[in-house]
Amino acid sequence: MSAPPAPAAPSAPPDAASAAASAAAPSHMGGTFDRPLAGIGYAVLSVFAFSVLDVLAKAAVALLPTFQILAIRSVMVLVAIAPVIRYLGGWRAIRTRQPWVHATRGLCSIGALWTFFEALRLLPLATVIALSFSGPLWMTALSVPLLGEHVGIHRWAAVAVGFAGVAVIMGPEALGGAISWGAWLTVASSLFFALSNLLVRRLVRTDGDLAMVFYQNLAQLLAGSIGSLFEWQPVSGVALGIVAGTAGALIAGQVLAARALRRAPVGAVAPFHYTALVWAALFGWLIWNEWPEDNVWLGTGIVVAAGLYVAWRERLAIRRRRAAARAAEPAP
Repeated sequence: MSAPPAPAAPSAPPDAASAAASAAAPSHMGGTFDRPLAGIGYAVLSVFAFSVLDVLAKAAVALLPTFQILAIRSVMVLVAIAPVIRYLGGWRAIRTRQPWVHATRGLCSIGALWTFFEALRLLPLATVIALSFSGPLWMTALSVPLLGEHVGIHRWAAVAVGFAGVAVIMGPEALGGAISWGAWLTVASSLFFALSNLLVRRLVRTDGDLAMVFYQNLAQLLAGSIGSLFEWQPVSGVALGIVAGTAGALIAGQVLAARALRRAPVGAVAPFHYTALVWAALFGWLIWNEWPEDNVWLGTGIVVAAGLYVAWRERLAIRRRRAAARAAEPAP
């Protein structure tokens, strides 16, 4: 699924991907933030890469079962990072102090990808991407019970408005309780991705990006291998090439996203992650003759506005905490 960049984000909704990058970047990325235009350029390219990933994922689920895709792709990613792990010291490069957090995050990523891929079978690409923008809203809501963070009334109101936008995307039927299975799957995917990304905030305190990529893909390999025992299908060269393409697009998107966050602050690049809907609509129209209904555009506008407002309020809260901390410091 498309996802702007978590250090270890799978193909995921842009919501989630960006959210992961946003969550992790301040803690472990040493950017100088002195080239904001370059950062924005890398962010736009990363969104395009993740959008290509989503297109390839939708093509892949038409050819192979989801668990089989997970197994094959995770093998490709692990093979790709193996030389890097060896170069950086082998086991020392991926050693972790939080194995159970990695295991929990791995389960969340499996749930997120399975529900996302299954949603791609049932809904137009742009609708899936639009619903996936609810990821940052889930992160804000869940940060209170899971991380003990304080969320003020302004952000809670924005979260409520954002979820109203999700209902608009689902269509008039949602008002009567008739929500499609594909819509439920996409919302569940965003919830799983939000949980995964919140766990990134804990992992970055002790573990590096490489460890997060390794253990997440290891979990996906195990789950995909077990699931494939019950639904294995012969893999054609075309299917293998498409899955390889998803692995390549995933790696490219994460590298570009990391470069964006090293050159510009999260607040400068985050709004551009929402351009994923434009790419999804264009690719959906060109490849599958799909075009989003008016309610999808309207609901997306509401969700995006709510997400940007939440991000703005969070930045204000961070500035106030920093100012208070400086004021509390004893004078030299």
